[in-house]
Amino acid sequence: MKNKIINSLSTKIVISIGVVSVLITFVIFSVSEKITKEAFYNVELEKADLIAKTIEPLFALNIYLDMPENIAQLSQQLMENQYILSVKVLDSKNKIINEIESKEYQEGFEESFVVEKNVNQPNSTKKIGTLVIVYSNKGYKELVNKYTNMTILLLFALVVLFILYGLYVKKLLSPLVKIANSLKYYSPDKEMDIPFLSQNNEIGLISNALNSMQQKISQYSKKQKNINHYLEEKVNEKTLELREQLYIDTLTGLPNRFSMFNDIIETKDGALLIINIDDFKEINDFFGHIAGDNILKKFSNRLKNMFKGNEYIRLKRLSGDEFALLFVQKPSLESFIKSAEKLISDVEKMIFLYKKNEISIRVTVGGAYQIDRALEKADIALKSAKRQRKSFLLYDEKLNIEEQYKDNMEWVKKLKKAIEQDMIVPYFQPIFDNKSEEIASYECLIRLVESNGNVVSPYLFLTIAKKSRLYSELTKIMIEKSCQHFEHIDYDFSVNLSVDDILDRDMVNYIKQKIKEHSVANKIIFEILESEGIENYEEVSLFISDMKKLGCRIAIDDFGSGYSNFEHLLKLDIDYIKIDGTLIKNLDKDANAQVVVETIVDFAKRLNILTVAEFVHNEAVFMKVKELNVNRSQGFALGMPEENTKK
Repeated sequence: MKNKIINSLSTKIVISIGVVSVLITFVIFSVSEKITKEAFYNVELEKADLIAKTIEPLFALNIYLDMPENIAQLSQQLMENQYILSVKVLDSKNKIINEIESKEYQEGFEESFVVEKNVNQPNSTKKIGTLVIVYSNKGYKELVNKYTNMTILLLFALVVLFILYGLYVKKLLSPLVKIANSLKYYSPDKEMDIPFLSQNNEIGLISNALNSMQQKISQYSKKQKNINHYLEEKVNEKTLELREQLYIDTLTGLPNRFSMFNDIIETKDGALLIINIDDFKEINDFFGHIAGDNILKKFSNRLKNMFKGNEYIRLKRLSGDEFALLFVQKPSLESFIKSAEKLISDVEKMIFLYKKNEISIRVTVGGAYQIDRALEKADIALKSAKRQRKSFLLYDEKLNIEEQYKDNMEWVKKLKKAIEQDMIVPYFQPIFDNKSEEIASYECLIRLVESNGNVVSPYLFLTIAKKSRLYSELTKIMIEKSCQHFEHIDYDFSVNLSVDDILDRDMVNYIKQKIKEHSVANKIIFEILESEGIENYEEVSLFISDMKKLGCRIAIDDFGSGYSNFEHLLKLDIDYIKIDGTLIKNLDKDANAQVVVETIVDFAKRLNILTVAEFVHNEAVFMKVKELNVNRSQGFALGMPEENTKK
C-alpha cells in the first residue's frame, strides 16, 4: 500500500513536471517570439539608421563643397551593401543630387525600411540636404526564421530535460530533501548533523562530501574576513596606481591634459594660461632629446616653486613643450595679466645647465579669462601671439578666429571650383626698359575669375592655397598657361616661384617639361622671392644651375624687403634684381630709400645684374628711378596687369 502511494506520488510529480514544462515551453515560445521579432526588427532598423548617421558627415562635406562626383561615388559604395536597395541624395530645396536603385528595388521589392536623414552643414545645424536610404528587410526575415527554428529545437530539448529531471527526482527526492533540510539553517559557526553518512552509495558520498566541506568551511571562515580586507586594500592600491597613470605626466610628475579637463569641468569661474617654450625643437636637435627632457623636468620644478602654496593655481603639462596654469578661482583681470607678465619675465632670467652648457629659454603665453571653452580660447590666443611675435596675448572675441576659419573654408571651396572650371588665369603686366621706354618683358600674375566675371587678386587666396595644399596646383596652371601664351609671342616673360616650388622635385620636372614642350626656355624668367627661404643655397643653386643650362634666366624678387642679404647676389647666379616696392613707392621723397636703391644698383652693376624697380606708381617716382640708373621699371603708372599682352 505504501509503495503504491509512493509510486502514485512519483507519477504525479513526473506528470506535473511534464505539464509544467509544456506550459512553460508554450509561454516562453509565445513571449520570446514576440519580443525577439520586435528586437530583430529594431536591430535591422538601427543598422540602416547607423549607416545613414555614419555616412551623413561625408555627404555633408561633399554637398557643402559642391562635389557631386564624390557624392555619386559615396552612393555607389553604399549600394555595395547587399541590404541597401536605394540611395537618394537631395539638396536643401529637395532637388535630387544623386539617386541609385538596385535591380531588385526597381522590380518592385516592397519589404523594406526607409531611413530619411537630414544632412547638416559641417560644424553647423543648418540643413543643406537630405539622405534617403531604402534598406531591405531580408536580413530581418532570415533572423526570424533562424530564431524560430532554434527556439523550437531548444524548447523540445527543454521538454525532454524536464521529463528526465522528473524521473531523476522520483528516485532522489526523499534522501535529498532530508539533506536539504539539514542544510537549511547552515551557519559556518555552527556544526550541522548531515544524514546518510553511513550509506555506501551516491547519497552517502554526497553526505560525506558535505560533511567534509562543512569542516573546511569552518576552518577557513575566520580567514575569509582577513582575505576580504586584503583584497580591498589591493584593489584600492591598483585603482590609485591606474588613476596616477591616467592623470599624471610620467616625465615631469605634473597633472596632465586629462586632469585639466576634469578640473575645468569642476571649476565654476576661472581662467587659464597656456605656456609654450619657444623653439624647443632646436634644443632637442642641437643637444639631443635627453637634454630636452632634462630641461623640461627642471622647468616644471621651477614652475612648481613659483606657484607653491597658491591653492587657487594648478600647474599642468599639456604636451611636449606646453604647460598650463589653471586658475580655479578667478583673479582680477589686472592680477591675471600681471601673473602672465611676471611668469614671462622670470622665465627669461632662468638658466639651465646641461653638461656644462648654459641653456636659456623664452616662452610665449596665451590666456583665456573665461572658463567656458578656456583651453580652445587660450590656444587661439597662443597661436595669435606666435604669429604676431608677442610674448603674451589674451583671448579677445574681436580676434574673430572662428569667422576667419569659416572664411578660409569658403576660399578653399572657391579655389577648388576655380581649378575644376579652369578659372585660374594669368594677367600680364609690362616691364619697361628705362632708356628706350619700350616694353622689355611681361610679368605673369595669377588671378581668380569668379562666375560673375569679378577678377580676384592673389593676396586674397594665395596664403589659404598654401595651407590647403592647393598652391602647387596653382603654380602648375600658371606655368602651363604662361608658357602657352608666349610660345608664339616675341616677348620675354617672368613667372613667380616660391622656394617650396623649387624644393619640390615633381614641380621642377613639370616646369622643365613645359619649357621644352612650348620652346620658351630663352624667353622665361623665374622670379624667386628673396625673403622666403632662399637661404637653402644648395637646393636653390641646383635649381638655378639646371634652369640656366636650358637657357632660362633668374630674378630675385622683392629685394630690399626685410633683411636683404647681398650675399645672395654673390652666391646665386642671377640675372635680375627686382627692387622691392617699399623702397620705390616714396623714392622721390625718401632720401634714405634713395641711398639704399643707389647702393643696390651700384652693387648689381658691378656684378652685371640688371635691376628692375617695382611699384612705379607716378611720374615723379619714374623720373627718380631713371636718375638712379635703374635699368627697368614696372608699376601702375606705366602699365596695369591685363588679360592680354600688346601685339
